[in-house]
Amino acid sequence: MLSTITIISVFTEIFAAGILISGGLTFLHKYFVPPHQRKDLFLSGLFLTLFAFLAATLASQLMFNLGRPLAELIAMQKWVSGSLLLSSLLLLAYIVEKFNLRWGHLLTVLLLLVVGYYLVELFQATANLVYREEIIEPVVDYSTWIPAKPLLSGCWMLLAGLALWRGSLTSGGKKVLFFYTGGAALLFLGALLSAFYYTRFAEAGYLLAAWLIMLLAVLALLLGDLIPPETIVANRPLRFLRTRILFKLVLIFVLLIVILFEVTTLVTLNISKNALSQTIRDSYFRFADNIAQKVSALPVQPKPETLQAIIEKEKLKENNIAFIVDARGQLLAHVDKKRALLKEDLSGNQGVAKLLAGQAGAAEFKDEWGGLMVGAYMPITKYHWGVVVEEPIFSAYFELRRLETNSLLFVIAGIVLTALTGIFFARSIERPIKELILGTEAVSRGELGYHINSSSADEIGRLAEAFNKMTKDLRDSQERLILSEKLASLGTMAAGMAHEIKNPLVSLRTFTQLLQQKWEDKEFRDKFSQIIPHEIERINRIAESLLKFGRPMKPELTKVDVNSLLEEVILLFESEAKKNNVRVTKKLATLPQIYGDAGQLSQVFVNVVKNAIEAMQKNGGEMIVKTDVGEVIKLGKMKRQGILKGEEMVWGEEEDLGQPTPVVFIEITDTGEGIAEENLRSLFDPFFTTKMTGTGMGLPITLRIIEEHKGSIKVRSKAGAGTTFIITLPQKS
Repeated sequence: MLSTITIISVFTEIFAAGILISGGLTFLHKYFVPPHQRKDLFLSGLFLTLFAFLAATLASQLMFNLGRPLAELIAMQKWVSGSLLLSSLLLLAYIVEKFNLRWGHLLTVLLLLVVGYYLVELFQATANLVYREEIIEPVVDYSTWIPAKPLLSGCWMLLAGLALWRGSLTSGGKKVLFFYTGGAALLFLGALLSAFYYTRFAEAGYLLAAWLIMLLAVLALLLGDLIPPETIVANRPLRFLRTRILFKLVLIFVLLIVILFEVTTLVTLNISKNALSQTIRDSYFRFADNIAQKVSALPVQPKPETLQAIIEKEKLKENNIAFIVDARGQLLAHVDKKRALLKEDLSGNQGVAKLLAGQAGAAEFKDEWGGLMVGAYMPITKYHWGVVVEEPIFSAYFELRRLETNSLLFVIAGIVLTALTGIFFARSIERPIKELILGTEAVSRGELGYHINSSSADEIGRLAEAFNKMTKDLRDSQERLILSEKLASLGTMAAGMAHEIKNPLVSLRTFTQLLQQKWEDKEFRDKFSQIIPHEIERINRIAESLLKFGRPMKPELTKVDVNSLLEEVILLFESEAKKNNVRVTKKLATLPQIYGDAGQLSQVFVNVVKNAIEAMQKNGGEMIVKTDVGEVIKLGKMKRQGILKGEEMVWGEEEDLGQPTPVVFIEITDTGEGIAEENLRSLFDPFFTTKMTGTGMGLPITLRIIEEHKGSIKVRSKAGAGTTFIITLPQKS
């Protein structure tokens, strides 16, 4: 029978198996997602082969408990050894890829040859299994030496050394994760050592320790390679289990189910085993008492032949042994006649020793060779003899072990089914919550058009509906704010436009007044034909720029000349710049046309130029507008909170494109008051403004437009030293 500690060990194996299969599938999925790292594939294989080892070990334990044929037990032990050999190969391949060992590929090929050779030898070898009382894992002796555990132990030692060494050379999250990986390797070595002690010293506590250590090792190895080293949680990897509600729900659910099943099973099995073992002992007690009564009922002291006949006639079970001893513990009758004729001394038998002490009873005791027996002993007081009935505990409790194993199998099936059901329901809860999180993140990035699809009618579904309504209201509010911001910008430009249009109108009026008087003057007519079209075109350009700026925000991607847009915007603000004593310097390089919305990009440049001029209202200054071409490697999603790099705030440049991307740069610099450091982070937050009359939506709208054009913005600023906006736009959208 399995002890309570052994049954707890079995449940620990089940829990470790669940983590191994989950980890294997997780890393397999991770491998098929770019950048397709081979170490993930090898780690997935390692987890799955360790799962195969654990499953084979558990199957072997249960098969032994059911008394399966020796051939089946040997086949299962070969499966155990084979999975360990494959694990060592996959572990070495993972180490080579993880640490980029130059000489490691040659070592992997050599180990592949060694493992292949020993796998062939393994399945051709004969095996001898030595089981001992209450030990469910045998001592395995193959006809050929199979170094499964030494090879695996060597690989774990290599991983531990490399991981701890690499961790000592790094810092932060990488250091912690390397130490987790090294610690996992050391724990695996500890689990192998504890399992060795279990088979040697027959203490169930070593078995429980081995599987508990392996459970911790698997968890540490999983966290050490699953968590990205650049994340905050890398400094405290155990917090990773709290980063997703799925982990929490599954962990709590599975733990509760396992504990519930374990407690129920332990209580039920202990009650059943106690009742059944008591029944077996009672039957032996009655059997021994029946033999003692028959001997006592004889009228005269019986001869050995008579006692032998009684012993041979009485038979309770096929495997039981009944014998009669005299007052010195020597055999008088035995189921084995030869032993009775030799009058063997059985005083070393614990049952006989209790008889000699005048005791009667039924219990578990050791025979004269130290084997564990179940039986009964009954004195024959009439002749000062005694009768002992015993049976090896392995065969005596066979039916009990079958009940115990079948119960465990049903419990394991129940745990697996319940765990899968729990995972399904946990995912059904996590999925809509994850959708809500993605929605809130999208809103924080300014994507107010994000819609959450939820077919659920529960509280989460109603929350999704409320979220969608909220984003619709926010979109409407944003459109009104955008219109308000445009009107504010139009108001600012109106004053400049009045001045800009007034100058050509004065020229037009003057020339038209003099037209009749000087029509005959050829020089006047030539000058008239040169100036009037130019002034009319100037008024036309100003009007077109104003109309373009006032269009609704519906992006229409066409080929755009960035330099022309900048020229138009500078022209609009020419009078405003003169009014505020701002000198405008243009350094425009030759640019290729890009794909974009001319109206929206004009609004971006208007917002930035307007802010630059307003920053120099007090003391005047210089605004420098520069353009250039180049390439970037990072250009992607916006980070709303930005990245602070010294005195530079960066929005964008989050996604690594992996190859250079051609872009154009637009740099607008002012020599104004600059931006205080405490305001730099909030620069693109909606409604954030330091102006008395500002709406705080100009720069957020600018950021949104740049996002839609897949560009980025850098802001360099220092209080009292001016500000520089650097806008990066890809040449191809």
